Amino acid sequence: MKNKLTLAVALLAINLAGFAQDNQNTIDNQFNTLLNESTNWQNSKIVQLDKLQQLQKNVNDSLTKLQLTIVNNKDASLEHKESVESLTSQLKITQDSLATTLATNTNIDVLGMSSEKSTFMTIIWSIMGLLVGLLGVIYYRFKKSFSSIKEAQSKLAETEAELDELRKSSLEREQKIRRQLQDEINKNKPVEKKDNF
Repeated sequence: MKNKLTLAVALLAINLAGFAQDNQNTIDNQFNTLLNESTNWQNSKIVQLDKLQQLQKNVNDSLTKLQLTIVNNKDASLEHKESVESLTSQLKITQDSLATTLATNTNIDVLGMSSEKSTFMTIIWSIMGLLVGLLGVIYYRFKKSFSSIKEAQSKLAETEAELDELRKSSLEREQKIRRQLQDEINKNKPVEKKDNF
């Protein structure tokens, strides 16, 4: 295909170069020269046979070159058309592949369901935000419970200290009351008389 295209371009260049060289020796100029060089006789022109044959040969050569150029241009045109069709089909395949790749890159499969990455990321960030919020609530409640426990332990320690103090004071009061009772018992008890010998 490339060789045919090169051949067509080369032939076209040769034809153009030949036409450029024969620009002064065109068919029209050759006819004019033939008519000018021919002699007139009774309203007719007498043309030399060799010049007429040369003109005929030149016209045939020009027609052959033009026909060859037309054939080469048709071949080149068909090759271009085939090349364009081939490139169009390749472009279509590439576009389909690109569309498939883009769809794959913008979608993600999660648990057998296909969803867009942006939707998936929104869901993930929402879940993460919810978990962070839940963690904050748990931390706050833990902190509150911990401070409540510390306060309760502090009150328990105070209460135990008060209870110990109350026990000590109750014990001292009980001992004091017992002593007083014993003293009263001792006072109220008749004194025994001592036996004399």
